[in-house]
Amino acid sequence: MRAVYALVFVLAVACTPQDDDPDDILDREQFKELLLQAQLIEARVNHELIVEHISQVPTQQYYNELFDREGVSEEQFTATFKYYTARPEELKVIYEEIITELTFRKDQPVGQEPLP
Repeated sequence: MRAVYALVFVLAVACTPQDDDPDDILDREQFKELLLQAQLIEARVNHELIVEHISQVPTQQYYNELFDREGVSEEQFTATFKYYTARPEELKVIYEEIITELTFRKDQPVGQEPLP
């Protein structure tokens, strides 16, 4: 009988509607821009490790500079990322938009600013 109560409890908790827009998450566009910049940081780190053979890449420093520049905390970014990982379809759309933007930027001549 306890197993039945436990199962009912788990189902009730799992089916409880979640807060659609918690206060501690970033807005979608700001989150998307941060994810795009994070992809660029990861590309830079990989380049420095593999091509330039730098053994101590300051990855955390790059992220801290990004968060400072954008005026967000790492905790806000992490909370927002968790929010969207619980909504994989929305996160997939955001990543598709990021891929489109990165592809567009890749095709721009060096030194030319991307169009808004």
